[in-house]
Amino acid sequence: MSMGVGARRARKLRKAWRGASLAVAMASVSRAASASPEDIFSYGPRSTAMGGTGVAHSRDFEATYTNPALLSRMRSRTFTLGYEAASFDLSAAKPDGSRETLVPYEPLKSSVIGLGLPIPFTGALRNRVGFGMAFSTPLDVIVRGRIVYPEKAQFPLLPDRAQTLAIRLGLGVDVGYGFRVGAGFAALAEIVGSVVVATDASGKVGSRVEDQLVATYAPTVGLSYERPVLTDSVLRVGAVFRGALDARFAIAIDATKLSTLPIPVLNISGSAQYDPMQMAIEAAIEGPHSVFAIGATYKRWSGYGGLLESTIVCPPDECNALRPPSIAFKDIVVPRIGGELKFAPHRRVRTALRGGVAYETSPLPGSLPESDAFSPATSGLVKVRTAYLDADRLLLTIGGGVELKRPWFPLKLDAFAQVHYLVPRTIDFGAGASGKASGTVLAAGVMAGVSF
Repeated sequence: MSMGVGARRARKLRKAWRGASLAVAMASVSRAASASPEDIFSYGPRSTAMGGTGVAHSRDFEATYTNPALLSRMRSRTFTLGYEAASFDLSAAKPDGSRETLVPYEPLKSSVIGLGLPIPFTGALRNRVGFGMAFSTPLDVIVRGRIVYPEKAQFPLLPDRAQTLAIRLGLGVDVGYGFRVGAGFAALAEIVGSVVVATDASGKVGSRVEDQLVATYAPTVGLSYERPVLTDSVLRVGAVFRGALDARFAIAIDATKLSTLPIPVLNISGSAQYDPMQMAIEAAIEGPHSVFAIGATYKRWSGYGGLLESTIVCPPDECNALRPPSIAFKDIVVPRIGGELKFAPHRRVRTALRGGVAYETSPLPGSLPESDAFSPATSGLVKVRTAYLDADRLLLTIGGGVELKRPWFPLKLDAFAQVHYLVPRTIDFGAGASGKASGTVLAAGVMAGVSF
């Protein structure tokens, strides 16, 4: 009799965990999307084509990300719609390159919406205040949290960080004497919820899923100073601070009511998107026919807590819960250079060619700690490799635009393309294993805007 009861309980538990797994998949995938693409590709038609510069030369809605102080440069209302896409061709290989494996990731497909609005004050504030809104929305997801065994080769800091619903707002003010100041905030979507597994009055096992999207916020503060140089050019220096954006997913699986067996509450949680705290400074010379910018961005990756949290939360000495590896991510500095050439083939037509380059070192250390795993053979914990991959990226960017002036229809068309080349890099995974990361990322986008 006792064996029959035990077998029935075991079947119930297996069914319950299948239901719980399906519920978690539904909670995570049916709402899927990726992280703010701004940190990887930058934002707006000019900045993305000019090596990610813009802290000292942006105008229009893209300044909500690059430097909100420059929103005060707007003189007409603008509305922009755009589309951008990116593909990730990433590979893992043995250190000697004898065996190479493609690490598959879904491409990014995202829409962009931008709004620029100069505030029509009069008197001392006339032409001094500007407001901007920017939206980046993946076409098939909202927020994606992936849980992958650490021993499986993966690029945790690149593809999934490129897809997520992101919103930015900013306000810029020209305070006079060449100074501009601005502030705003960024918002990302994150998911929290619970799964309760229990039996009903008839003895059937079922589950109840509750999840919700919430927003996490980070401030953006910028300033700039400009003064005339040469005959008709302006030298402008800009600086911006962007707070860390940490969009997490957290699903609690509660099966404590399923039976009398001591089943702990499972904590399925981690980071769906993380943009580190950043400080950027840039100088640009802007004239009627050209723009040249050079700058650098500091990214504080040492504040990153990691991708995953413990599945069971308990004191270290009281249970054998698997714990995620503790990785000491490194702070980095990203140098950037960008330029733009302007042409006027007709008095009502303006065209531009843009290009840029940047070099972003990897925050992932070259030697990783081992990870914990459960061994069915020993019914205990064993050490396995932590197969996280990442590499320095060389960014090459290019783009262009056409703008029609009144009395023609005030239309503006822009396009950009980027190539991210991952410099091959060998990483020590621990547990006597290592791997070599390499690959390319291709990105492109088109945007159309009107002024009114």
